[in-house]
Amino acid sequence: MTNQNFKARLLHKVTLRVVDGPFGTQLKVEDYKDEGVPVIRVSNVRAGEVSEDKLVKISKEKHKQLRRSKVLPNDVLLTKAGAILGYSAVFPEHLKEGNITSHLVTITCSPEILPHYLKYIFHSSIGQKQIYRWGNKSTRPELNTQEVKKIIIPVLPLEQQKKIINIYHKAINEKKKKENETLNLLKSIDEYLLKELGITLPKKPLNNIKNRMFKTGWQKVSGNRFDPKRYSKQSENLIAGIQNSPQRKVFLKSLVIHSVAGDWGLDINETVNAKLFNKCLVIRATEFDNDYNLNIENSRAKYRLISKIKFKKLDIKPDDLLLEKSGGSPDQPVGRIAILEKELLDNNTIAYSNFIHKFRVNTDEVLPEFLFCFLKTIHNIKLTDVMQSQTNGIRNLIMREYWNQTIILPNKTKQKEIADTVYKMRAEAKQTEFEAQQGFEQTKKEIEKLILE
Repeated sequence: MTNQNFKARLLHKVTLRVVDGPFGTQLKVEDYKDEGVPVIRVSNVRAGEVSEDKLVKISKEKHKQLRRSKVLPNDVLLTKAGAILGYSAVFPEHLKEGNITSHLVTITCSPEILPHYLKYIFHSSIGQKQIYRWGNKSTRPELNTQEVKKIIIPVLPLEQQKKIINIYHKAINEKKKKENETLNLLKSIDEYLLKELGITLPKKPLNNIKNRMFKTGWQKVSGNRFDPKRYSKQSENLIAGIQNSPQRKVFLKSLVIHSVAGDWGLDINETVNAKLFNKCLVIRATEFDNDYNLNIENSRAKYRLISKIKFKKLDIKPDDLLLEKSGGSPDQPVGRIAILEKELLDNNTIAYSNFIHKFRVNTDEVLPEFLFCFLKTIHNIKLTDVMQSQTNGIRNLIMREYWNQTIILPNKTKQKEIADTVYKMRAEAKQTEFEAQQGFEQTKKEIEKLILE
């Protein structure tokens, strides 16, 4: 493929037929069916293809009423609003027809442009820069039909479009392969740690009426919260899996020598006496990385003013542990854990929000790195799910139950061996993930250069 072969001409709005999704919410929970016509939501296109594992469906009768939101095979779907602006996918042929929600538009290509090529253009910097140029007209970016039509598409001859699609799909497949390697490495961390500590997890029972019914003793619930999840057979078996380990066991609270709640502080634009406050990078629940540790992105980092009196009480030091005590989501229990590494503290004045609790442990008894690894696995196997309450959609960790949980505590030599191995496995997973993204981005740049030169 020479540069000359990839000379492109620019096609404007005349190449695309764009149809907005319906305004407002026209579907209710009772409209969703087990069988019928699929409804494509933003969550179904984020991966760059229509994800079918969480498709909702509506009846054919309801589908006929929603003519304006109809989508057909090879239509290109584009998200058009807010934080989900600029995702795209091609509606697959085997689904035959479907509907879109109000945060999507459908685009039907003219014969001179292939749908998967157009999707690629939307994913590339060529398309993304234009999408955000037209969409960034307020604090909540949003495209309308006419603005989508303003996006300029560099169009190659069809054969060359096919070559671009093949190169792109090959890069996508390589990226997915490395991402699967990353997932397998991360999954193996919990398997390794549990095996080393002699913990056997119960098999997850079938989700049926029989398995959801259980009995528990009155003494267990007397004086405690009446939460069926805490006393279910699955929860009891999960707790028993920890208790049955042959290793030494202690309560978490016996290891803690210092703990303090966080503070959200004041906005950095507040008029205050500068001598009484520190400007701090405040760690929130959003900075907790499910796979690794903390993920501090410069573009999203939040700085606040923390009073020097409160900052002194926080008493932040390397190897302190941060616990997410409020937040969570329907699919994710609260209780994620992070460890404060020296490099982060050397480069920033750190504080943490009121949704976070910090604690420090007795290093004569336990290595902070080992406890971080152990508590991260405890969260991953969803044991923290039985240590929380939920009010108004926010999950709250019941701190008394968290402090009273059982910690498997081998000797410090074994602790170090486990922590070192886990850290090494996690670093390998992160490197594989980085290589996957780096290789994919490099291929995208090479394709864009071929198209535009």
